[in-house]
Amino acid sequence: MSAVGERPLRWLLMATHVGPDGQGGGIVRVTTQLAAALERRDDVELHVLATEAAGWFRDRLPEGRVHEAPRLPRVATALVERLGAGALGRGMDVVQGTKHLLPLRRRTGGATTVLTVHDMILLDRAGDFDLAKRVLLRRPYLASLREADVLASVSAATADRVAAWVPSARPRTHVVPLATSPTLLDAVPEPVEALRGRPFALVVGDPSPRKNLPLLVDAWPRVVEQVPDAVLVVVGPDSWGATVHGARFDELVRAGSVVRLTGLPDAPLRWCYEQAAVVLCPSLAEGFGLPALEGLDLGAPVVTSTDPALVEVTGDAAPHLPPDDPAPWVDAAVAALRRGRAASDAARGPVPAPRSWDDVAAGTVDAVRAHRSARGGR
Repeated sequence: MSAVGERPLRWLLMATHVGPDGQGGGIVRVTTQLAAALERRDDVELHVLATEAAGWFRDRLPEGRVHEAPRLPRVATALVERLGAGALGRGMDVVQGTKHLLPLRRRTGGATTVLTVHDMILLDRAGDFDLAKRVLLRRPYLASLREADVLASVSAATADRVAAWVPSARPRTHVVPLATSPTLLDAVPEPVEALRGRPFALVVGDPSPRKNLPLLVDAWPRVVEQVPDAVLVVVGPDSWGATVHGARFDELVRAGSVVRLTGLPDAPLRWCYEQAAVVLCPSLAEGFGLPALEGLDLGAPVVTSTDPALVEVTGDAAPHLPPDDPAPWVDAAVAALRRGRAASDAARGPVPAPRSWDDVAAGTVDAVRAHRSARGGR
């Protein structure tokens, strides 16, 4: 926190991707929780650049702290962010991008620039994105990585991928792991009636190719052969690009062996985590793997792929299985479903206290202060 007599850092957080209700998964949730944690600090004067969420943020920040950008199509909004808009020239000490882009350096008025790096999937798996993003976002994303004063990487695995694409970024990269949302941790569990009394495995995420959902879906009949009432619950939004559910998805949904839930609020999502026999994370590529952390923080047995970020996030708390072989996933799901959640909870013991978003904000501010101190600033 700030020393006596020090002025708080005027900190602009770019949040044009947040919708009007402030809700969402992935990067949206990261942005809103980071904003809340920065606002709680007495050494930060938080400002936000928003479009649809301007009213939502105004309800949560002091007057004059929300700066509204033009409401444009998504790609055009990204261009406005890159070229600079709204409050970017109004004497900020720090400008932080939370989704791929930073404004051009000449538009930031000498502010320290911070880019949160969630993953490098845009570059590592370009085919997962639509043509517009592949063509229009790749170059400005690489430029933002090269220009940022501080890169706040959500995992060491992602930091390694950044360095593979932009070697000069390594000394500017600080690993600042994410945390489970307090709104999820504090939610009062609300049962999902379609699942009440049914043994189920849970997978959380969109059906984009990297999430590897077909590995589980197409192998699920082998689970049902051994546990006839077993259900695979798929929670998450529609994919923002290519979509793959698995060849047997529709058939299994009709049979009731697969249940898909979209737009799930925190209360029923918490119930799902707390009732699931196991949380399965079969991704081919992750930047962090928030569902794996959420599962652990809410006491669920978790099984992940061998993706480096998932292994980093879960460590010894979860087994890690190959993402291209369904057999061990079937075995793990069957074992968990037969064991049941109560037996798993009894064998596990107390759940460690979760990392908080105040910890995330502290790591980000510390990285900024280290950079500014090294250059003679505050």
